[in-house]
Amino acid sequence: MTRARTLIIDDDAGMRLVVRMLAEDAGCEVVGEAADGAQGVELALAHKPDLVVMDLAMPVMDGIEATSRIAAALPETTVVAWTSTDGDDSRERVLAAGARRFLHKGDTDALMDVLRAA
Repeated sequence: MTRARTLIIDDDAGMRLVVRMLAEDAGCEVVGEAADGAQGVELALAHKPDLVVMDLAMPVMDGIEATSRIAAALPETTVVAWTSTDGDDSRERVLAAGARRFLHKGDTDALMDVLRAA
C-alpha cells in the first residue's frame, strides 16, 4: 500500500502537530508543513503531495487563495479545508477554489477518515 504524501498548511504550530500525528497514525507520509498560504503553495509545487490539509485564516496568503493556486497547478492533489472558520460563505468559496472537502477543526474523526482514505 502506498502512503499518501501529505502537506499540512496551518499558521498554528500546535494544530500542525495535531494534524501530523493524525496523518502519521493514518499511515500518511507528511512531506512538509507551512505556516502560511504562500509558503504552502511553494511546498506543494515542490513536493506534489497527494493530499493537502489546509487552514483558511492565515497570514501572507489565506487558504482560499492558496487552495485556488494549488488546485490549478496540481489538479491530482486533493485539498481538504480544515478550519475553525464558520459560515457558508467560507465553505462555498473554498470549495469553488478547488477544495474537495470542508471540515471543522473540532471534527478529528472526519479528518481521520479523509487521511485513511487518501
